[in-house]
Amino acid sequence: MKIIHTSDWHVGCTLDYYDRTYEHRCFFNFLTDTIRNENADALIVAGDIFDSANPTSDSQKFLNEFLVSLIKSFPNLQIILTGGNHDSASRLAVNKSLFELFNVHVVSRLEIDEHNDPALEKLIFPLTDKDYKICAYCAALPFIRRADIPVGYAQEESYHKDSFVNSLYKIHKKLFELMKAKAVNGEKLIIMDHTTVQGGSVNEDEAEHQIVIGTVESIDVDMYEGFDYAALGHIHAHQNLGKTKPVVYSGSPIPLSFSEKHYKHGVEIIDIDGANNLTVRHELVPRVVDFKTIPEEHLPLPEVLEYLKKLPKSDLLPENYPFVEIQYLADKFEPRIGEKIKDAINGKKLRFVKIKKISREKTEQSAEQRSLANTVNVQELNPGEIFEMFYRSQADGHDAPEEMKRVFISILDEVRQQEKSGV
Repeated sequence: MKIIHTSDWHVGCTLDYYDRTYEHRCFFNFLTDTIRNENADALIVAGDIFDSANPTSDSQKFLNEFLVSLIKSFPNLQIILTGGNHDSASRLAVNKSLFELFNVHVVSRLEIDEHNDPALEKLIFPLTDKDYKICAYCAALPFIRRADIPVGYAQEESYHKDSFVNSLYKIHKKLFELMKAKAVNGEKLIIMDHTTVQGGSVNEDEAEHQIVIGTVESIDVDMYEGFDYAALGHIHAHQNLGKTKPVVYSGSPIPLSFSEKHYKHGVEIIDIDGANNLTVRHELVPRVVDFKTIPEEHLPLPEVLEYLKKLPKSDLLPENYPFVEIQYLADKFEPRIGEKIKDAINGKKLRFVKIKKISREKTEQSAEQRSLANTVNVQELNPGEIFEMFYRSQADGHDAPEEMKRVFISILDEVRQQEKSGV
């Protein structure tokens, strides 16, 4: 059987007030074609279906029309959607009962049973092939908040010093046990999860990912031990974090910001063959609207303005106009910068989104700093590692004292908790 894994659609999102419906419509067309071409048996969507907890009626209608079109085109397609941190559980589940009549399952929240425990059985769905043979079981975990966990749950666990992470560990462990008991014929075990896994590469410019890797806000990849495939959502960059089995962020289907313009946006094609082997490949989504930084080189403002005026004409349709950020090199703030840029691009077929000022100081790195930048991807480091690198650079290569490291991590935890509580 074949399963398509995708996530982080963010239906209804905008970019500096520019509507993104056209891009989503193109993605939905691509997804429909992919389901048809792959002869897929199931579609699983790991959270952040909508961009807002309060999606507009147009956004809800747009999603519903797409799901209805899938039901009509592929009556045997199994569809599972889970809620993400951007989704409202109640809004996402408004058509839940109706969609279940057509094999579309919406898991918007973690339900609690009569024993005040998470109702984990409700999260497990059998996935069948064309002959209605069960080939896999799928556990559909929505985004879980601290408030979703019953008080006192997982007190006996000692996986982590934080009770919330202990609860997540227990939930994953019990789900695996329940699924393993069902998979008496060696059916594959798949888990959907909208969460942050340690080691995931995130971009510091993304408001979506206010994450401290290595603290209580991320989970260990070992939590998926035993599962044959973990279908992740929440981080928009496609990546596989698995050590022995695929633990995969499919990534968002379109760039949500300029920090994502180089991401390889796509969906995952999971293939379970007749010998019960599971393989996965990343299928790229065509980019229908480009993201451009103009000019690509760092130039002073007068040269940038001349560059913009000389941009060649284009025959693009309005819906394909690229999103553009304009950068310029300067030591201080330039007065009337927005007005000057708008005059220079007047009549150009583009969508002006943002201005990016580049400081001369940042471009004048030492040879040693440039060498370091060429060999280290900061996105792959956690804050503790970055702190240690900075300390060594300031202390002639000496390591930071252990007490200083502990204080640093403590401060990070405290700041993050304050941000959560709105302090």
